[in-house]
Amino acid sequence: MTSRTFSLTWLHRSIVFILICGLFFRFYNLDRKVYWYDETMTSLRVAGYTQAEFVDRAFTGEVTSIGELRNTYQYPNETRDLKDSIDALSRHPEHSPLYYIIARWWLQLFGNSVTTIRSLSVVFGVAAIPLMYWLCCELFSQPLISWLGVAIFSISPFHVLYAQEAREYSLWTVTILLSSAVLLRTLRFSKSRISLSLWSGYGVTVALGLYAHPFSAFVLISHGLYVVISQGWKRLQNIIAYGGASLFGVLLFSPWLYIVLQNMSYFVQNTKSTMNPRENLHLIWGLNLRRIFVDVNQGMSPIDPTLYLVLFLVLYAILFLLRSTPSQTSLFVILLMGVTGMALLVPDILLGGRRSNNLRYVVPCVIGIQLAVTYLLGVKLLTLRLGFRSYRRWQYALLGLLFSGLISCIASSQAAVWWHKSYAKSRYNPAIASIISEFDRPLLISDEKPGRILSLSHLLYSDVKLQLIDNADDPDIPSNYQPIFLYRPSDRLQTSIQQQYNATIERAYKGWLWKLNEKG
Repeated sequence: MTSRTFSLTWLHRSIVFILICGLFFRFYNLDRKVYWYDETMTSLRVAGYTQAEFVDRAFTGEVTSIGELRNTYQYPNETRDLKDSIDALSRHPEHSPLYYIIARWWLQLFGNSVTTIRSLSVVFGVAAIPLMYWLCCELFSQPLISWLGVAIFSISPFHVLYAQEAREYSLWTVTILLSSAVLLRTLRFSKSRISLSLWSGYGVTVALGLYAHPFSAFVLISHGLYVVISQGWKRLQNIIAYGGASLFGVLLFSPWLYIVLQNMSYFVQNTKSTMNPRENLHLIWGLNLRRIFVDVNQGMSPIDPTLYLVLFLVLYAILFLLRSTPSQTSLFVILLMGVTGMALLVPDILLGGRRSNNLRYVVPCVIGIQLAVTYLLGVKLLTLRLGFRSYRRWQYALLGLLFSGLISCIASSQAAVWWHKSYAKSRYNPAIASIISEFDRPLLISDEKPGRILSLSHLLYSDVKLQLIDNADDPDIPSNYQPIFLYRPSDRLQTSIQQQYNATIERAYKGWLWKLNEKG
């Protein structure tokens, strides 16, 4: 008895330590990570501009400062209001508007900076932790297992990464956990009588989810299947109540749904890249599965031992969940994972595409996997009485899982660029910014895509001068700047400058940065 009490005391202390670490890494080095392509598109829409408007207004060949570029196109200002932000978002209906509206208000309240806008995601990332505890309590009715779920969730490298990203995924995580916990609580309290207030509250969480991310529709479907299967005809009133609450949530979402339907052509155009075939999807799925628990920025490898360890743990956890929990509990977790997963996976297999290769698109699957692993480890540590060795094995498994998450968070916290920021779009910008910043009066010329330019602008001093060139224009380069750099210039721009100014262009960094030298 004494040994078992000591083991549980150790478990309590480990959970507290991991929770503190998870909170710490959500706040650490917020301003030192590259503000990458997709984050700049977030800021562009928050500021009230579309990408096309930015190109029309900024790519004029006029010399401007980096500070002016950022203040105009990356932060809210008096030239554009909330209606402009909503208009910009309507051209990207694949993104629900709630995060962007809150982000605009957040920046106006606390000031314009990368740290400020990312801190909003941190707030959502922190808010998700107690919601994970609540969902575990509703599912498993074991406080210690729920705290174990908090530990696994809080140190998950995936959740930490997106808690520091100026994008909507930490908010979406909050709405998934909230709506799931509210649904389970509502069903539990509706065994004897229907609670209008609880079902109305669930309807509000449905609307919040849809306003946070369009894939919340898959979560809604998984909840609907769960209610129908678990309640059956004996509790038809709960099925009717669920239908009414869901309809209420969809009605609350209908203003944006109308905008989506009106701009469906933009939706199709903006998501067309997900239809492109992708080789080795099975390796990407395995890599993404591993990244939920272990992420040291490795690429795909079929011989990675951690991949098979995580795969075995997850498959065993799901099987254990199916065999050891009441059918309603396992049904909820399986549906939460399965509906979203199959909605993206099946089209990729049958039609080709890469819908399922982005881990951020399958947050419900991530949460479901973590719930299954939480239950497995919690039950083994709390109820195993087959012998000291068996208990120790599961204790080491938990230690290894939490330690892997901790090491992953330590590694990613020190890096300016990680896999989720797309190396192709951002990896060389920190080094390029360092080179440019060595000079007092540099001029940077570019006709590169807006996202990379805006990403680089967040790494440069505000007084650095920039000249953005439209693809069809020849640059008029002023003579009072030195040196003159070209950022990812097109072949046409390089040829035009060489011919017009009788100059040579030499590579300054990795083919991304070039330096202009006049012929003597």
